[in-house]
Amino acid sequence: MKNIKYFVVLITLIITFTACKSDDDVTTVAIRDRDEVDVEDQQKLQEYLDTHFWNYEDYATIAAGSDFEIKFDSIDGVNAGKTPLSQQVTSSVLNRSGIDYTIYTLNVRQGGGTKSPTFADSALVSYKGYQLEKEVVNTVNGVDVYDQIVFDASTNALWFDLPGVVSGFMEGITQFNAAVSITPQPDGTLVYDDGGVGAVFMPSGVGYFSGSVSGIPAYSPLIFTFQLRAAKTTDHDGDGIFSKFEDLNGDRNVRSSDNLDNTDEDLISRFNYVDPDDDNDGVLTKDEDPDPNGDGDPSDARDTDGDGIPDYLDADSAIVPTT
Repeated sequence: MKNIKYFVVLITLIITFTACKSDDDVTTVAIRDRDEVDVEDQQKLQEYLDTHFWNYEDYATIAAGSDFEIKFDSIDGVNAGKTPLSQQVTSSVLNRSGIDYTIYTLNVRQGGGTKSPTFADSALVSYKGYQLEKEVVNTVNGVDVYDQIVFDASTNALWFDLPGVVSGFMEGITQFNAAVSITPQPDGTLVYDDGGVGAVFMPSGVGYFSGSVSGIPAYSPLIFTFQLRAAKTTDHDGDGIFSKFEDLNGDRNVRSSDNLDNTDEDLISRFNYVDPDDDNDGVLTKDEDPDPNGDGDPSDARDTDGDGIPDYLDADSAIVPTT
């Protein structure tokens, strides 16, 4: 079964959606300039969004809250009058590797639940990943029928740890709400009521960039359609601080490669969100009163020496708890 994980390729962190693949399954090409690649990717994405539509007319006929599969097709022939995706998506910007990447999101259904995952949380998702390119899938009366290349998919909902997925996928998922309810059925299946449904269109810089994974060529813009089922707020290292609050440089990435999310700059735990002793003072973070009111937010953390740095991030203020 496919899943989402990171692969390190040379000095570039390549994030991939394939847990069953080994590093040997990832091939790379020469690393190109990110700005140059993004200009090309944006041109490809804009062309696709201008010339394709989604099955919005089918969606209008389904019962509210029901499952729905997004499908794309070209605007030509009998579809010449369809509304292009470019008129229905919204854009957002995510900075990665010093580049402001523009990502496009199609919001088919926001989702009626109260929970929406953040960049540091976990999400229960059904999804399908596409390349922009198409392949012949059938021949009718001597005419080839094309469809977009699907490189990964799961109709069964899977839990994904969002810090470990490609940034573009994370950006799309976090704009939606989870289902209102999840109801077990007699046959063992689950019914998800009114979960978020959407698609995200991303440049390769927030995808796999120079890595070729699962048959995806290097420098490929990608599309993911998805249904958000559930969301879970995460404390990865069990230190009493929700992981979303351990993004110290505020870039919506708890794994920043510039060490700004690694207070003690150790190479063992590496990042604060997976480090039980964030300042490496020998006292566990959870024992330095990082969250007095128990809401997972360290904004009210104890600061014993009053220097403006909370104890759990200040190696000079370590107080060994009494037993």
